[in-house]
Amino acid sequence: MGVHRTAPAARVLASAQEAGARLGHENLGPLSAGRGFLPTCPPLTELPESHACWDEAAARLPALVRDVAVREALDRLPVLPAGPEALPDAALQRAATVLGLLGHSYWHCHTPQPAGLPASVAGPWAEVRRRLGRFPEPVLAYPDLIVHNWRFADGRNALPLVSEDLRLLVPVVDNEEERVFYLTQVEILARCAPLVGAVVDAQEAVLGDDAEALRDALDTVTAVLGTAARSLRLIDPRPGGRTSVDPVVWAKTVAPLAVPFAAGVLGPSGTASPVFTLLDAFLGRRRHDSQLGREILLHRRSHPPHWRRFLDAVEEVPVSGYLASRSRPDLVDSFQAVREAYAGADGFLGRHRRRVSGYLAVAFMVGRGLTIGGFAGSPRELTWHTVDSALTESRDERGPGRGAGPPVGGHVRPTGRAIAVAALAEHNDEEHGWWVAVDGRVHDVTGFLRRHPGGPAVLRAHAGLDATAAFGRAHAGRPGMAHLLDGTDIGPLTRPVLVRARALHDAWTGALAGLVHLQNAFRLDRSFGRGTDLCEADGDRPSALQADRAADTAARFADEHLPRFAAEVLAPLAGSVLLERQVPLGGIRTGPGRPGQGLPPGSSIRRRLDLVERRIAATKAHLVAGARCFDTWGDAVLDRGDLWRLAAEAVPPCAGAATVAVHRGRPAC
Repeated sequence: MGVHRTAPAARVLASAQEAGARLGHENLGPLSAGRGFLPTCPPLTELPESHACWDEAAARLPALVRDVAVREALDRLPVLPAGPEALPDAALQRAATVLGLLGHSYWHCHTPQPAGLPASVAGPWAEVRRRLGRFPEPVLAYPDLIVHNWRFADGRNALPLVSEDLRLLVPVVDNEEERVFYLTQVEILARCAPLVGAVVDAQEAVLGDDAEALRDALDTVTAVLGTAARSLRLIDPRPGGRTSVDPVVWAKTVAPLAVPFAAGVLGPSGTASPVFTLLDAFLGRRRHDSQLGREILLHRRSHPPHWRRFLDAVEEVPVSGYLASRSRPDLVDSFQAVREAYAGADGFLGRHRRRVSGYLAVAFMVGRGLTIGGFAGSPRELTWHTVDSALTESRDERGPGRGAGPPVGGHVRPTGRAIAVAALAEHNDEEHGWWVAVDGRVHDVTGFLRRHPGGPAVLRAHAGLDATAAFGRAHAGRPGMAHLLDGTDIGPLTRPVLVRARALHDAWTGALAGLVHLQNAFRLDRSFGRGTDLCEADGDRPSALQADRAADTAARFADEHLPRFAAEVLAPLAGSVLLERQVPLGGIRTGPGRPGQGLPPGSSIRRRLDLVERRIAATKAHLVAGARCFDTWGDAVLDRGDLWRLAAEAVPPCAGAATVAVHRGRPAC
């Protein structure tokens, strides 16, 4: 046994607990053995009477958001002082949460974005952030949105903190998607509270050369991570569950709320959780080359002082260095078990990636152009694949590369009936059923939609498409997948035998897949208004928020996504047909119609949405017919006029154009 000395992490922990008791607040960052990174006492539920109007505005937020009336209300709010003489230190964190959520609601409640925040929020919020030692940019911090934004449902103060016993202190939209998504993070922080004590115990064991105590501490960390990972199940994308979080509703209401106002500013994304930075410090993570790796370092520098000091202290006594100097296979096994429980394919980070991947896919399809962490893209750009790859890359930086597991293929399945790409593309709705292709096989998932662990929305997002990449990211290498695939398999996805027409066929079916993707995105986006007359003739009256989001959907697809697809994909495709037929081509130009062409001014939002649906369907019908021409004629399709006609006729409805002018080049002399 070595000479005992107090571990650096133990000293910081004791100092933080003493400071909180002495100051009467935890503005320097809550840190304790009992509650980890959560406050030792429940967050304040109200501000001083002098600032009651902030509380009153926060209490009205759900109604204001529903009625798209946030800006009008906050523009009328009086400007209150936030200096030490007006607002005591003990009320600062409550003020940061209230003002931050008011500010973000003002910014994101409606499009277009405002020129700036109202004086009633901007000035006081800046002063509160300054007094808390924050960066000057106006943005919600993770402590504001998660750590200090909860209360007990029945007013008690007891452990454990589990989401079903909690309510949001300042709800913004006040739906289950917001409550479950945020309070599950509070529960995970609560379940990870023992990590603080276990890390201190491990450090003291290393300093005292107590191998048995170190093994016990490591085993505690592994057990805690297993418990925390199970809490991720609370974010359940399946409808009807006790803690169901509808991906579409989440994406249209909750997800945009915390996005920073300017590019390059850190928002309260998952990488801001102190649990990640603690485990990285404890396990000795050295690589931060990925985008999320760099982001987590920036978040660490923005943590409250007590958190930063604790992380620095944890790194002063590296456990990995002690293991390298001892010949104890059991300790090495315990340390590797911690790594696997944290960064393994079935560990906390692996489960987290699988849980969020479906939400991100749906979110980007229904108009979420930017994540809290700064990933941006339109529905056509498949940005969720980029985010998912970043999550995997960041996970692999924490240990040996694991990837997504073995490839999907390798399992021999019965032949079944041959299914063409055109038939697959048609099966993405209630009328035809829901099909996806995985590794060259087509699967009918119609009867599996509601039972899918990832929820029905993510299957609808990939219906009619080759979903091999998405399936591989979520399921490759996991047990039971072969049985699931066998149960839904209906036959191989076939492509015609081609030589001369191969390149044109691939371009055509690529265009068809892109159009199906846009169709899926539009239907998911529009479904935010399901149950209302935005979707059904006899539906309920929509809220102002639903109507606002629906109008945005109609405008984005009618005036942005579809015209761009026509210009960037369909017009060049039509040009490729002429070139393959050796017809000189000078160019193809669409004559765009006015926004909402075909409808009289003042038409209802539903009529505008219906028009978009018809434009997509008409375009798809031409592309499906063209794909079938390849199946029927093979290479001889190049000698027929069907493809040119179909390609040319597909452009106008997609572009919203009155005409499509084809300019053929002059024959060579």
